[in-house]
Amino acid sequence: MSFILISIVGITVISILLWLLASNYTTQRALRWWHSRQLARMRQEGEAIRNGVLQNTFVMRRHLESPLPSSPESQQKLDTHYLENIEKFHYSVRELSDYLYPAYIDESLPLAIRYMLDSWKNRFPNLNIECELPTEWRDESGDRSQVILMALEELLTCYVSNISNDFSLFVSLTLQENLSELMIKFTGLDVSKFTSPTASTDDLLHLCRALKFWLSGKCSRYRQNQAEIWYLRW
Repeated sequence: MSFILISIVGITVISILLWLLASNYTTQRALRWWHSRQLARMRQEGEAIRNGVLQNTFVMRRHLESPLPSSPESQQKLDTHYLENIEKFHYSVRELSDYLYPAYIDESLPLAIRYMLDSWKNRFPNLNIECELPTEWRDESGDRSQVILMALEELLTCYVSNISNDFSLFVSLTLQENLSELMIKFTGLDVSKFTSPTASTDDLLHLCRALKFWLSGKCSRYRQNQAEIWYLRW
């Protein structure tokens, strides 16, 4: 009897150790994936600065070094050119600023989420976005808010590329008992054929596991008719 009991305990311990090793391995893979995604985003921002802002400022400098126009018409064209380039410069710097430190992140998580959604709406005017965000919210650490916004950015990058006439996005932030819950719902997808050019199924699994680690919470993903729904709870 004691031998059987010892055997059962031994098998149980080995099973737990194997499960812990497998869980640790998948978590490590997810964190490496998360890190690679952030490096890719940094590389993208760097290339955008080199190919956009730096080139535009160089062109403006060369124009400023050139002789003054000889006619009012030429001066007006030059002023218009300067204004257009300054507007592009301002937009690029604002995007970089939002990437490095999102707006309202120290003030309110709902405001930060709304600002991000408005930015996406400006980039994709045909994108139908609805949200239910509270006017008041409990204090969140800056680190946690940053992770939540990065996760939302990743999901938008994955799904908005599949935009169609029926595509829409709904985001809500609520309190469920003692847990905060962010719900992100993409509708108008042909989920039976859904493929993302920017993220595979493995990528989405890595994202979910990484979020569980960073938020010390839960991440789940469901398919419902023509919708894909994500829940983040912490």
